[in-house]
Amino acid sequence: MNQNIVASPLAFLRNSGKRAGPVRAARHWAGLLREFARNPRDVGSIAPSSPVLSRAIASRVPHDARLIVELGPGTGPITRALLHRAAPDAVVVAVEIDPCFCALLHDELRDKRLVIVNHPAEHLREIVAPYQMPVDAVVTSLPLMNFPPSLRDLIIDAIQAVVKPGGVVTGFSYSPVHTPKLLRQIFGNCRTDIVWRNIPPAFVFRSIR
Repeated sequence: MNQNIVASPLAFLRNSGKRAGPVRAARHWAGLLREFARNPRDVGSIAPSSPVLSRAIASRVPHDARLIVELGPGTGPITRALLHRAAPDAVVVAVEIDPCFCALLHDELRDKRLVIVNHPAEHLREIVAPYQMPVDAVVTSLPLMNFPPSLRDLIIDAIQAVVKPGGVVTGFSYSPVHTPKLLRQIFGNCRTDIVWRNIPPAFVFRSIR
C-alpha cells in the first residue's frame, strides 16, 4: 500500500529530501511548539516524545500486528518507532486532526506501510472499515483527559469497537492515574510503567481487550 493522506486536501505538502537528525529535531520542536500555542488542549505537550519513550510504547505492540492505528501522532516520533518495529506487511494508520502535523509526517516519513489520515479520532470506525481486517493495536498519544467527557467517550467507544479481542491499547500519559483508571474500567486491565527519559517523565500504559 502506498503512503497517502486520506480526506482533507493539504495544499502545502512539501517534498523535501531527508533532513539531518539535528535539523529534523529542531523542526519537530518548532512545529510542536507552534501547534501547542495555537491549540494546547488538543496537542497536550510542548515537547516531542523522546526516542526512549517512543520505543517503550512501540515495544507494547505485537511484532506480528498487521493493522496498527496511531491516534494523535503529532510530529511522528512514536510513528517512526512503530514503523521500525512493524512487520513488512503491516499497515500503520496514523490518525491526525492537525493538517500541519499531517504535512510534517508526509514530509518526514516515507514508508509504504504508512497511511496518514487527516480526520478526528472519534471517526475511527469509518477510518479502518476499508481495510476489512481486525485492528491488532491502537496506540494513542491523545491527551484524553483534556477533552470534554462527551468527546473522550466517543473516542474510547471507537477504540473499543475496532480493537480485536486480545488486541492491545497502548500509549502514554503524564499522570499514572486518570487514563489508566479509565482503561481499567473499560477493559478490566491496565499496566503502567514510568519512562524517566522524557520531558516530562511519562507513564506508558497497556490494556488488552
